[in-house]
Amino acid sequence: MKIKIYFFSIIGLLLFSNSFSQQIQLDSLDLQIRQIIKDFEIPGLSIGIVRNDSIIFTKGYGNLEIHKERKVDENTIFGIGSISKSFTALTLGILVDEGKIDWDDKVKEYLPYFELYAPYVTDNFSIRDLLTHRSGLKDVSGGTLWYHSDYSRKEIIKRLKYLEPVSTYREKPAYQNVMYVVASEIVKTVSGISWDNFLKARVFDKLKMNNSTSLSIERESNRNLAQPHIWNEDYKKVAIIQEKGDNLAPGGFIYSSAVEMSSYMRLLLNNGAIGNDTIVSPKIINEIFKPQIIYPIGGTPFYNEFTSYGFGWWLTPKNGHKIIEHSGGIDGMSANLVMIKDMNLGFVILTNASKEPAAFLLTAKILEKLFNDKSYNIYSRVMDYRNQNLKKKKEAPIQISKTPKTKPSLEIQKYAGKYSDKMYGDILINYTESGGLEISFSHSQVFKGKLEHRHFDTFKIDWNDIRVPNGFLTFNFNSKREILGFSIDQENLLDVDFGELNILKNKN
Repeated sequence: MKIKIYFFSIIGLLLFSNSFSQQIQLDSLDLQIRQIIKDFEIPGLSIGIVRNDSIIFTKGYGNLEIHKERKVDENTIFGIGSISKSFTALTLGILVDEGKIDWDDKVKEYLPYFELYAPYVTDNFSIRDLLTHRSGLKDVSGGTLWYHSDYSRKEIIKRLKYLEPVSTYREKPAYQNVMYVVASEIVKTVSGISWDNFLKARVFDKLKMNNSTSLSIERESNRNLAQPHIWNEDYKKVAIIQEKGDNLAPGGFIYSSAVEMSSYMRLLLNNGAIGNDTIVSPKIINEIFKPQIIYPIGGTPFYNEFTSYGFGWWLTPKNGHKIIEHSGGIDGMSANLVMIKDMNLGFVILTNASKEPAAFLLTAKILEKLFNDKSYNIYSRVMDYRNQNLKKKKEAPIQISKTPKTKPSLEIQKYAGKYSDKMYGDILINYTESGGLEISFSHSQVFKGKLEHRHFDTFKIDWNDIRVPNGFLTFNFNSKREILGFSIDQENLLDVDFGELNILKNKN
């Protein structure tokens, strides 16, 4: 049963480690949370803290949606982003525990249609490889396949064969989302039910995570749902409609609450058991939390040269402890979950604003107190960087407007036609009734916008959806001045890289 304790009734309650004299006063933490929310304009935030197999604190702050009255509480569901990957690893672990699969089984044994660019890699790619980001692909490869697309998980997997690697298989890590989609389909094949139903029956129901879900239809029916927020073109926070995300749920689209994620942490910290129920054996938990590949990312204070990746978790030695954590981000949402297993302590932070360091900074504040480590005192530095970055973005349109204009090589209507990328599919350039051009991706409604001529054969893309930053499109020609195709140059979206597309004009 959840124990709910409010700040004003626990001024004397302290979190502490036996090996640390430094203590965390929760009333002080409350003030810091409110300061972060104010400084970074966070609409809503929820936090949960567990210690010694108990949920000792959960609380919500702010609003479900900006300028609306409904408040966030400890049961409000947020997108947890890539923390979803750990759930996929756990579902596979349950099947390993039952002897139905092995971590080193070949993917091809379960999914005959699975194919990567190189035949050797296809034949040898294992379940362990899926979970540890060592495919040889570039970071977040294949993002255009799932982002706001109508492609199913199976169709996404079938199109992975067109993604060209940038390094040798198992040579070095590069973060992936699509491989966790592959992992979920193995669960489906072996169990005979969808990954979503398996997750619900074998994890959510067992942990009484009744509001947690990987399905958009269930998420949207929850009245206590936090709405995502982003910056608009005037750099004001606005609420947006969340994409369905079902096709990437195994890698990034589970929704949950601070209370229910706290139950999840209890399970993991207690070696796979909760109450009298064992979900998975300690052996599986140990394998999930074992360094599988050295993967240093970023730098101090959170990561170092010994940082590694397990199965859906970053693992970093720090001050004699092993920090187990993962962040998560989708459009309009960001989250962070941290566990320190030998202290039997964990905390989760959920927010409904993306590209803001609120969860990151709150994590730093808590770790600073736990470890009495001033290297985590990065508040002013992060705030300065964020404000400078915002200033640059606000000034960018002024710089773009000074770009000299020339005439295009062809009459405008001659740029229209059907184009395609062999991985993604068709991309249309239409000549509109108003005499302009419009781009639209056939499987992703979010990628639709107007083209405005800028310079020679380069056009500015004014995307219709505010979450997609404006970019540039340049048509390519052969020696006969026939259009071969075009390239897109713009700021990458969250986990979407347009640079990996090779867009050619259809000959017919």
